[in-house]
Amino acid sequence: MSDKLVSIIIPVYNRALLIGETLESILCQSYANWECLLIDDGSSDNTAQIVNDYVLRDSRFQYYFRPINRKKGANACRNIGFELSKGDYIQWFDSDDLMHKDKLKLKIECLDQSKVDFVVCEGIEYKNTIDNVVHHWNEIQSNSVLLDHILGKVNFHTNGPLFKRSFLKNVPLFNESLQRKQEWEFYSRLLTLSINYKPLNLPLYYFRLHNESINGLNAITTLKSRIISNSLVFKLAKNNLKEYDLEIVRKQFFNKYLMFFKIAKSQNKVYFMFLSVFYAILILTPRMFFSLLFKVIKRKLKR
Repeated sequence: MSDKLVSIIIPVYNRALLIGETLESILCQSYANWECLLIDDGSSDNTAQIVNDYVLRDSRFQYYFRPINRKKGANACRNIGFELSKGDYIQWFDSDDLMHKDKLKLKIECLDQSKVDFVVCEGIEYKNTIDNVVHHWNEIQSNSVLLDHILGKVNFHTNGPLFKRSFLKNVPLFNESLQRKQEWEFYSRLLTLSINYKPLNLPLYYFRLHNESINGLNAITTLKSRIISNSLVFKLAKNNLKEYDLEIVRKQFFNKYLMFFKIAKSQNKVYFMFLSVFYAILILTPRMFFSLLFKVIKRKLKR
């Protein structure tokens, strides 16, 4: 097995209660040639004290703060981490999750044995303890991986892929304007460039469910990002899929925009209602539009 350097990049924000467990799981890695870059997004708790203790304990940990001229958010921190990193391999990771002790070792072995651009492992979603499994993230391969990733049938998650740096070198990284669905948008974009990857059918990370998870299924604060990320991914689909597959995407995305509209309407957010309708109309073909219009008129006449 090669002894190449792996850069683990972790955005961190107010994670004093959890970051220690994450870093301990990294210290326990059976593959030792790694650097871990933690990029702080402006924590106001004692995250800095805890992380600095690990930096003093092991020089492989590096602690940085997001520059004030960079956009706030985890995506900017991920990109900054990449810019500062020196590794041959890149592993983005979340600040509240855990690594299996052989995560890096097994993925590097997989990359060494296969001429691929990246390798993707499975993961476990858990609550409280890793034995309390909520979901097994094992949807990582498909005969139509770009289509199925766009449709959500394949899911890599932030922690799943280990990339060769050479593959990412000239690629625009995480979209810093997005707060939700950024991994989905980014990995969909990468799959338009290469589907030369290796699935590793082992759960090698543990995704923690907790009350402070930086997510919200129907949160109005992230609704704009969900709308925009869907519009960006639809453009990818339109430029890279055959019309038959694109028709499937159109129908699914139209229904998602209807859901976004309902969320916005429930909270009287007129701008988001307009945005949802605007993008919904953009994805319709003339046939779909007139079919929908006919259904609406027919429903009105029945009243």
